Amino acid sequence: MAAASGFAFGFLEPGALQPAQNVTPNQTVTTRNEVRVLPPIIANLANGSDLSVRLEAAVVLKPDVADAAEICAKISDDLVTFLKTVSIREIEGPTGFQLLKNDLRTRASRVGNGATLDLLILTFVVQ
Repeated sequence: MAAASGFAFGFLEPGALQPAQNVTPNQTVTTRNEVRVLPPIIANLANGSDLSVRLEAAVVLKPDVADAAEICAKISDDLVTFLKTVSIREIEGPTGFQLLKNDLRTRASRVGNGATLDLLILTFVVQ
């Protein structure tokens, strides 16, 4: 009962139901991020292993990035270079893949120089 009365009191507070001054009704403000799918990345794992990795990923970029294709190419090259240094032991275990995802996201944002918002892993296969 106290929660319901507190909820109702919040709506009855003066000015709580009035629209904001700078927004007109039916006005929508949207900014759409750009999602670019990277070409599939295939790399051999480190330590002389016979295993290889196939990674399909997408990069989420800020809207209206002028050199998006160049940024995606640099990110793809950097991910290939990084995956060649990863061993199978680093990927195994309950937290191995999560740590790898964090490393890949960090590298993508560093290469993107602030234009990269996220790295989405679509498929990750070790064979």
